[in-house]
Amino acid sequence: MKFTAIRTALLLMLGMGCTGAALAAGGRADAAANGADLLVDVTAGLPGAKGFTQEVWRYDGLARFAAADAAAGASATDQRPPSGSDKAAADRTVSAGDQYWTAVNAATGARYRIEMPRELAHELHRLALQSGLASGDAKRGNDKPAAADEIAEVLKGWSDGQDTRTRRYDNTAFPFRAMGQMAGGTNSGCSGTLVGRRHVLTAAHCLYNRDSDAWYTIAQTRFRPGREGTCSNDTCEPYGAHDAVWYFTPESFRLSEDDWTDDYAIMVLGTAPGDETGWMGYVMLTEDALHDYCDANAFSLGQCFNRGYPACGLVNAPVTYETCKQGWAYQDATACHIGSINSTGSDGWKARFTTNCDMSGGHSGSAVYTNRWAGSNNVVIGVVSTESCRTCAAKDDFPNGIRRLTPDVLDAISYFKSAFP
Repeated sequence: MKFTAIRTALLLMLGMGCTGAALAAGGRADAAANGADLLVDVTAGLPGAKGFTQEVWRYDGLARFAAADAAAGASATDQRPPSGSDKAAADRTVSAGDQYWTAVNAATGARYRIEMPRELAHELHRLALQSGLASGDAKRGNDKPAAADEIAEVLKGWSDGQDTRTRRYDNTAFPFRAMGQMAGGTNSGCSGTLVGRRHVLTAAHCLYNRDSDAWYTIAQTRFRPGREGTCSNDTCEPYGAHDAVWYFTPESFRLSEDDWTDDYAIMVLGTAPGDETGWMGYVMLTEDALHDYCDANAFSLGQCFNRGYPACGLVNAPVTYETCKQGWAYQDATACHIGSINSTGSDGWKARFTTNCDMSGGHSGSAVYTNRWAGSNNVVIGVVSTESCRTCAAKDDFPNGIRRLTPDVLDAISYFKSAFP
């Protein structure tokens, strides 16, 4: 279907005179507190296309937020999805056609249901590719390496029972300054990656706790790109601390009790640190390409990596080379190789893969990335999600589960980047 036909169909569906809908020009957060449906210009960020297509996000009540002292996230273990879910059965049935997302205004708590037409989302991603919105942007930033010098407990594993991570001091260099910590404490924390000027790609369980059916507060998801330590000044927060205005998670994640297939999310910030830090591109790789980029061969040890912010009070925090330092980024000394690829998603692609990179609680939401896309570009190819063991055993080569970037993920990122430029 051509994009013009999609637009015509949407205009007919919406009637363009939808009563009781608040207008959110470019997804304004201040239009989301009156209990009405939200009319959103999903082409607001595309050059030359502003105002081209508007969608109605259906008001779905007020979200419940976690207690201020709650640890964000949930212990994530790699399990097969259940044959049926009481939670899903008690809610609504999700169809297999279009994408369905849950939107929560982080300030007002207003919750919306988004029906994202798959063809529209894909056309938006095509326009994003053509306009460069899906590409990374290093900006100019400060590339001088730094001098040596609360979200929930989500545990990750050590490959082969050994931890080979090291603390990194180059967090003000690109692409590392586009990576950051979300809140974080000695027993809690998540990580995220800027994929736009104010768009953070992370794990869904870093925004929403399925066990308590509660969303984490702004303070529990505060994003600090390039963080280096726990002080609250420019020394530790060279690019500041930034609060969310919108949370977006796939509806399928919220409705399931223990299916991790769609454990990814987009958080839109009220400020734009990416204007200073730059941001990473995002691509999908075929199964063969995943192995080609990431696995060792005769000429390379692999060119895929992970960097995250561990919670230093957990049992499997970094210990091998030095005492864990809270608020600092850690990265495995070896590349991330690919284990199994499984769990078919709604777009028909296998949605998850396992990797050998060492991780622990706090790495959730961080990126698996390659620095060799089309030669030398830094792009995200996966989001850290779950673990199958913690300190693990010698036979556990690939203990950590990653949400692979597939067509639905790319389309959703571009959709929300366009709606919230």
